[in-house]
Amino acid sequence: MPGLDNRRRERRRIAVTAQIVYGPMRESHAVVVRNMHEGGAKVRLTATRGVTFSGRVVLKLETGDRCCAVVWQAGDEIGLQFLP
Repeated sequence: MPGLDNRRRERRRIAVTAQIVYGPMRESHAVVVRNMHEGGAKVRLTATRGVTFSGRVVLKLETGDRCCAVVWQAGDEIGLQFLP
């Protein structure tokens, strides 16, 4: 059924600036966190396009850093799962 949302957790829509830090050289890219819940977040790249992320990254938020796994990427949007 179109429009049906089968998500297990409700997402809180937000627009918070953050940084994704990745790789052995600790490169970073600016992102906007579009929604977040206790298990993860969806972020959108702001300045850089065409960058592909995979594996583990760090999401640097004003409230603290979160270790994450990249679970999907579609264009400039990235789905992150928070790791313990």
